[in-house]
Amino acid sequence: MSPMNIPSRRFLRYGVAMAAGCLLLSACGGTSTSDSDGDTGAVANMPPGTPITIGYVASESGPQANNGITGVATAKAWVKATNAAGGILGHPVVLKVTDSKNTVPGAQSAVQAYKSDSSVDLLMLTDLVAETAMKGVLADTNMAVLSGGGSSDDATWGAAPNLFQDVSGQRAVVQSMIQGAKSAGATKVGFAACAEVAVCAQNAKPAEAYASQLGLKFGGAQQISATATSYTAQCLAFRNAGVDSIAMNIGVDVGVRLIADCLQQGYTGTFAMPNSGFDQTKVGKVSGAKTVDATQGFPWWADTPAVAAFRNAMNKYSPKTPYTSGQATSVWASLELLAKALNNAKPAEINRDSVMSAMYTIQNETLGGLLAQPISYAKGQNSPTVWCLWEFKYNTGDKDPTAIPPTGPSGNGATGDLASTCVKPVS
Repeated sequence: MSPMNIPSRRFLRYGVAMAAGCLLLSACGGTSTSDSDGDTGAVANMPPGTPITIGYVASESGPQANNGITGVATAKAWVKATNAAGGILGHPVVLKVTDSKNTVPGAQSAVQAYKSDSSVDLLMLTDLVAETAMKGVLADTNMAVLSGGGSSDDATWGAAPNLFQDVSGQRAVVQSMIQGAKSAGATKVGFAACAEVAVCAQNAKPAEAYASQLGLKFGGAQQISATATSYTAQCLAFRNAGVDSIAMNIGVDVGVRLIADCLQQGYTGTFAMPNSGFDQTKVGKVSGAKTVDATQGFPWWADTPAVAAFRNAMNKYSPKTPYTSGQATSVWASLELLAKALNNAKPAEINRDSVMSAMYTIQNETLGGLLAQPISYAKGQNSPTVWCLWEFKYNTGDKDPTAIPPTGPSGNGATGDLASTCVKPVS
């Protein structure tokens, strides 16, 4: 679509976005360098078509903000790399970001604001604290809502046909943590639960039940507050109970502090860190850490062209942000899935309805191994639960994680580091 054919509302909003980018630079010939709220993803020689505008609600502040910070940096890198390559079908992508501040009111207010903003075509959400309470407000929007990794609460993302989940949720995560503990030779597992989100503590019961199924003893659960200055008491409780693997249902910034405290208290076992609770760069700074892990996003260390493109974009456009985590790769994959959907549909006009319809063209899609299992969406049907992820081991000092190969066929049909493992649903 040429600029002459862009409807007036769309042309005006595109002009505003470009003008904002120009004001932030000495000339209109480079990448915007503003704070997240003003960084539209503009690059030199922007594609000429109607903008595809993403409203991203993410925790950039608060006790469990790391996921949102990483997600925003990844989204910025993806948008800039996509625009530099010609956009999607000649349309530039524009990113708007609102800090939800790790609060339910903040997240709900941001979603409502984007719902009222006619320039926004779709939403993305990342907030560990607010996610589980967002089911109603997200389902009540007239836009596609993409998964932003996060805690991936199954009840939230399986609530309505406009919510598009593509990564494993809490139930698969709990099972993968316990499986990881067993694979590391553990005989007794403890459970560390984030104090800020009720579902973290609730996950202790299914963790105990699954541990029993695998023949492991359960050493109790400990609540971990992000604002605590020390976790000595919790670490001593785990050590004194004879726990030799701690399953950690907490964010990575809190997790690395817990690991350091427990090692200082003489704990010698492993730490089972799932999904966005693991970040190689941060864990690698804790001397003596031994972990068995799972990631909902594709392995960032994999030696394939698609993963190399992710690393190159992050190094070029978000060089200050560590991308060695499933949070970064899951956000990237969600945005790649959006691009795939739009390329499938080739909509005549970009708007909320056409973006929503495009998402329903996704059928048995793995993005060449960037998704853990084939993903399909259907109009009028809620997103299916994802039961596959990637399992690996990582100890401080390792150059890269070591993938744990699936015991059977890979969940996504890929081989090598991209081969995923699927857990069996259990009650």
